[in-house]
Amino acid sequence: MRDGYLSFDIIEVKKLSESDSPNAEAYGYLYQAVTTQAGTDKGIDDIYPETALETEQMRALVDKARKARVDMSDKYLKICLDELDEILDWSSTRHWNFQWQVILGVILTVAFLSWRVDQKQESVEHDQELVAEVENWEETDTVLNWDTTPDDLYSPAGFVNYAHLSAKNFKLLSLYEQKSYYASAVEAADEYAAKADTAQSRDVRKSLEERRDESLDHAKEYRKEFDRINKMDFKDIKKMALDEYGSWLKSSKAEKRAVRAWNIFFIILIPVYIFAERPYGYTMTRTRAESSTLRGISKFTYALSAMMMSSAASISWIQTVRKYSDGRTESTLDAGTNAHVMIMKACLYIAAFALVCVVSCILMLYMTIQGLRRNYNWAPLLAKAKNAASSAASKAGKN
Repeated sequence: MRDGYLSFDIIEVKKLSESDSPNAEAYGYLYQAVTTQAGTDKGIDDIYPETALETEQMRALVDKARKARVDMSDKYLKICLDELDEILDWSSTRHWNFQWQVILGVILTVAFLSWRVDQKQESVEHDQELVAEVENWEETDTVLNWDTTPDDLYSPAGFVNYAHLSAKNFKLLSLYEQKSYYASAVEAADEYAAKADTAQSRDVRKSLEERRDESLDHAKEYRKEFDRINKMDFKDIKKMALDEYGSWLKSSKAEKRAVRAWNIFFIILIPVYIFAERPYGYTMTRTRAESSTLRGISKFTYALSAMMMSSAASISWIQTVRKYSDGRTESTLDAGTNAHVMIMKACLYIAAFALVCVVSCILMLYMTIQGLRRNYNWAPLLAKAKNAASSAASKAGKN
């Protein structure tokens, strides 16, 4: 019935209604019932009612046709009436219309978000440990100087992983960053100056000289920032570290709350979606084309995802074969050689998973909104809520 199937011929019903058959009047009511929708060409996809009003009108006409029967032995009329009764019963009844594949995609999303919540919790705990380490610093001398501070951005002396252990480490990292920026700005200024010396165009030379001057200005700013930080004593450095790690902790907590909020949202959305996707049969008839499109999108998404996963699985690993002088061969799978293969496989698997999750979430959200809007009459509930609010406001005003 979801496809609008009808077994009898509407044209044949019309001919019988215009014939001298004893049941001509009954066939006339029957023909009116199957052509209830005005302004449309009737056919196999148009016989089903699309609104509650059309359903009631068709049922009234079917009842009239049944009462107008004269020849009770007319089996064809009985078949037509019985089938229309089934159609009207189906149209006036609610049916579950949710898609299991959409629910599965959202469940996968919930599982992924749950894992991300755990990951974010680990980040929160890590940042809390950093803040606790800083709060427990022992007061020490933090005097450093420009000359002994390294300027190599990738130097292990940066103490990137150890800056939280002591005030001196944190200050060294802060100074190290400023001197690294200073060295990069000076290097850029030297490059612009060298290009300006060999420029053949006056405009190009002027532009390069302006860029050189900008880089030198930046270098001066980095040097000033270095000196400002270097003047800080233990208390100032500790406050600076607490501000920085505190902002990390605040950001981690915010990210965790956001991920958990989305997780809870989709957990709640699943039962709401199932509830919303319980339309009457006439609503399913009216939205038949849209439902078919949405199911097609869902099936295509899963098919495309399966194709991507199959492609990932079909990518073979590269074997390194070594041949020795004695005729012996040895095959190995080297991680370095297969690095690009691993990346390709991972990207395809991740893309396939993300495609199913994203499309399923979008479809569920859209169908839930549309289902709640189409399949339920919220007007009486809203009217009661307004009346209750008005009563409460009037009582409050009197008091």
